[in-house]
Amino acid sequence: MISAHFSTRHRSAASLLALLLSGTASPAVIFPKVTNTNNSGSGSLRAAMSAANANGADGAIIDFQIGSGCGPHIIYLDTALPDITAETHIEGYTQPGASKNTIGHSSGNNAAICIVLAGQNLVDDGLTVPATVADSLEMSVQGIAFSGFTHSAVNLRGGSNHVVAGIRTGGTMSGVDLETNSYGVILAPGVHDTTIGGDDNGDVNQFADITHNAIYVESATDSSVAAHDNTLHNDNAGFYFNAQQIRVASPTGGAGIALGGYKNSLVNIDLENTGASGLHISNTDAHNNTVTTSTITDNTGDGVLIDDDAHDNAVTDTDISRNGGAGVRVVNGHGNRILGNSMAQNSGLGIDLADEGVTANDNDSMQPAPDYANRGQNFPVLTKAAGGHYAGSVTGTLLTTPGTYQIQVFENFDCDDSGYGEGPPLAFRAGTTGSVATSDFIAQGQSVAAFNLPIVFSPFFFGGPIAITATATEADGNTSEFSACTTYDDDTIFYANFEPSLF
Repeated sequence: MISAHFSTRHRSAASLLALLLSGTASPAVIFPKVTNTNNSGSGSLRAAMSAANANGADGAIIDFQIGSGCGPHIIYLDTALPDITAETHIEGYTQPGASKNTIGHSSGNNAAICIVLAGQNLVDDGLTVPATVADSLEMSVQGIAFSGFTHSAVNLRGGSNHVVAGIRTGGTMSGVDLETNSYGVILAPGVHDTTIGGDDNGDVNQFADITHNAIYVESATDSSVAAHDNTLHNDNAGFYFNAQQIRVASPTGGAGIALGGYKNSLVNIDLENTGASGLHISNTDAHNNTVTTSTITDNTGDGVLIDDDAHDNAVTDTDISRNGGAGVRVVNGHGNRILGNSMAQNSGLGIDLADEGVTANDNDSMQPAPDYANRGQNFPVLTKAAGGHYAGSVTGTLLTTPGTYQIQVFENFDCDDSGYGEGPPLAFRAGTTGSVATSDFIAQGQSVAAFNLPIVFSPFFFGGPIAITATATEADGNTSEFSACTTYDDDTIFYANFEPSLF
């Protein structure tokens, strides 16, 4: 079976051919070529995909040899292409003149994509893997632009271990205006272990001019579990880069990514300019998802919206700034961990639990509130923040139930207008966190625990920041809102009228 080597991601057609010649893979794999832009007939993409399906389990690698230059070459479709029912790998970068992106995913995109698949607003989906295929079926697509599909560019209804890398929707490409698509990529119920993007700069997917979601990870149906264990890595949504490598805003109509499945991993994602939230994590199927080292900024709604009892998700080390709502809003659901993020200039609170606005601390009863966001975890109360230019300490208390809690401290030039904090840009974030174990329990089982944490400032905070704020996260992952800010007291004593050197 050729699947033994196809599961090695992002190989070129040439390297796969080398494997065949070495005897590592089955010689029954076929290499149909696309040699024209016709809707059908010999040399068309439709004919190549039909040949791949006819080859069955041995699979096919489809490459492109349309003329001798890049074009771009536009394949206008009058009707939908055949569903992919056998292992198929569509290699757009084999077209002469095509090349992969070599720039960091949020800094530019110099890929030369030479093949455009155009639905002309007549066709629902560009590429489809139907729900009826075996779970083991794999497909991949690289180096293709999609234009004018009324449902999605790539609709993955079945199979597993798919790869979608280096594709493009929206904007202008080599003088060709790409028409709006409704969705970018859909991962349907049951689809798993699929990679949208990849580790390398050449794998970056660029989504612009999307009516709904750039990527939609669906929840369960009566017959199938939710999409799960997929990786979204190095995907950009809400903008594109023009030929001069200038970022051009190109909004999505809904959330940049809608996440309804479980155990999915989002890494180095850039979500901007959406008409709603940058990332929407929703329903009880949406659990144990992780979002890290990403950028979620300048969206119309919240940066991250968690609702409909989504639970046990983690948003960490991500820039969540300048959004029209909260940085992260948890409407309901427990165990949503929000740690180490950079939050600044969001219109709402940095972290907002349940109803809009600050949720006051209460007696934090032993039993988690069944319908309250992150069980209404209390935030710390800061009593003092003081020290020198470069280091100091923060003291405070946390009224909470028995357990161990992580207190995370943030330094700010300015506090949020509410008087409660946000986290500053990553370069300025305080580098110290601490854990505090509750003790001295009172009769109801609640406890006031005191903490004293050292903090070390970035050099950018010469003379100390204006405000300090903090969050509390319990072992089960419930993170509080930000605390009220307290002013940092720089009590440095100068010697002989000289201040210490910055370096």
